[in-house]
Amino acid sequence: MSAQQKLQIEQVFDRFARAKNCKMVLLRHTTLRGFQLDVYKSLTYKNLAPVIEPYLKADRKQAKKIKEVIEDGRVISGYYMMTPLKEGVNRYILFGKGNKNSGTVIYIEGALTPDEIMKMCYSQR
Repeated sequence: MSAQQKLQIEQVFDRFARAKNCKMVLLRHTTLRGFQLDVYKSLTYKNLAPVIEPYLKADRKQAKKIKEVIEDGRVISGYYMMTPLKEGVNRYILFGKGNKNSGTVIYIEGALTPDEIMKMCYSQR
């Protein structure tokens, strides 16, 4: 069973994990900033935003909760809480867009609540 079962973002990780100008990190059963995670998967990319955007939009339509930051009329970052994998195992897609079609996509799976995701991402290190 895939960590991102039935999510479009899975195709992004599969397709670009070893692509030029991309860097992927995969951690399983780890602690990040004091939070237990079953899966943490991130992909940093350059020059691929137009290719990755449709996958994010497709998963956005299925999201249970959406939080986005909009600047100058453009979504620049956010997270989508997806349908839980099973009881107590939440799934999140986080993303940030940079200059020149660069950005980061992160998939997190674990017992974290939306408030904990916000604390993990935006608290001082």
